Amino acid sequence: MNIQPIHTSNGRQVERLWLLLGGQVLPVRRTGEKFFIHELFISPLRINGRRDDVPAKLLSRVNQLIRMSAANDEK
Repeated sequence: MNIQPIHTSNGRQVERLWLLLGGQVLPVRRTGEKFFIHELFISPLRINGRRDDVPAKLLSRVNQLIRMSAANDEK
């Protein structure tokens, strides 16, 4: 199965994917920022939730999670 990397600027789509892949999204009070937490990563990502685009670091982590889940499914 050929898994394609995600290239999007839609923050809501990336947030839904993050949750589907087993992560958590926690809002930071009064700052407009969000913590993207996943058990496979040591440090959480702190992303500005008011931005219209998706930071490259968040996209790379989502793609990394997709590749890891695809590698586990190909048995």
